[in-house]
Amino acid sequence: MDSKFVICWGIVSLIVLVTHQSKGDNEAEPKCFSRFDYDYKMLQKLVSLEQTIQNLKDSLADSKKRIEELSRENEQTTQNLKDSLAETINKIQELSRKNVDYGSVYIRWGRNECQDKAEVIYKGFTAGKKHNDKGSGSNTVCLPEDPSWLNYSTSDYPRGTVYGTEIDVEEPNGIFENKVNNQDIPCVACHIKKGSVIMIPGRGHCYTGWNLEYAGYLMAEFHGHPGPHNHVCVDHHPDFIQGGGGNANEHILYLTISKCGSLPCPPYANDKELACVVCSK
Repeated sequence: MDSKFVICWGIVSLIVLVTHQSKGDNEAEPKCFSRFDYDYKMLQKLVSLEQTIQNLKDSLADSKKRIEELSRENEQTTQNLKDSLAETINKIQELSRKNVDYGSVYIRWGRNECQDKAEVIYKGFTAGKKHNDKGSGSNTVCLPEDPSWLNYSTSDYPRGTVYGTEIDVEEPNGIFENKVNNQDIPCVACHIKKGSVIMIPGRGHCYTGWNLEYAGYLMAEFHGHPGPHNHVCVDHHPDFIQGGGGNANEHILYLTISKCGSLPCPPYANDKELACVVCSK
């Protein structure tokens, strides 16, 4: 038998085995009636195999292209997430800066001006309940010097009351720089571009790292008057309301002293007037 024929027959058999393996081993092999018929059928198989290989190459190319597209999409998604995260961080930082810019507010009792770096919100009059009233509000308030009204009535029915404030400190006292007895005192609301403000009773100086807003003396109602009453820090160099020294005895502020006992002495001392300080940071 011709050796070329043997080789061709082997190739055809291999092609048939590869391309038709999935059809089962029992499928009948193609019959060849002549050399030409055999060569023709082998050529058909080779063409079919080449087409299959080409289809596989095309499929592989399509898969590679899709992988590259997905990779680019993933990179774009990652970049979008990074951009979004950066934008969010910038917004948080901006809001944080704005929050710092908003600052803090405090009342400077006994003065009608804020310290140099503070903004005046409004000036007003120190006020509170009458010293011998059992009811009404217990806290001292800073009423603005330019009030505005909503609905109101002049009828006589139960209501709370508020009065102007005077200082009762016997003279000569050696506490304040000027004579303050029976003087009515103002107040002012101040705004500063700092995040925190604290009034520290019992100290005339701020702690390290804090800035002084003003210093003064801790004052409240007389301990024998009906309460309750709150404590305020009155500036150590107070201003006075013009024409307000008439001793009206309405809402009255007195110096506050420390008493030993449950309060340890030292560091505190009996019957000493307590200082106070307002600090910011």
